[in-house]
Amino acid sequence: MKYLSGKEIVVGDEVLIERGKTTGVIDKIIESEEEMNQWNVEEPGVLIKSMPFGLVFWPQSNIEDPIVFKNDNK
Repeated sequence: MKYLSGKEIVVGDEVLIERGKTTGVIDKIIESEEEMNQWNVEEPGVLIKSMPFGLVFWPQSNIEDPIVFKNDNK
C-alpha cells in the first residue's frame, strides 16, 4: 500500500489525517481478504493510532482526504 506521493506505507510512519489537522502513527496495514475479515472492514486500509481518537481505520479508497506521510509535508 502506498501514499499518494508513491512512498510505501510502513508500520510506525508518522502521518497526518483530517486534511492535515491531526497527527497519528500507522499501527497496522490491512490489505488481504483475511486481514479485512479479521478487522471486520470491507476494504483495504490502515489502522492509525491518533491521540484524540485512539485507533482509527482509514480506508485506502479515501482519496478526498488521504493520509499523508508527515515528512512529505515539509
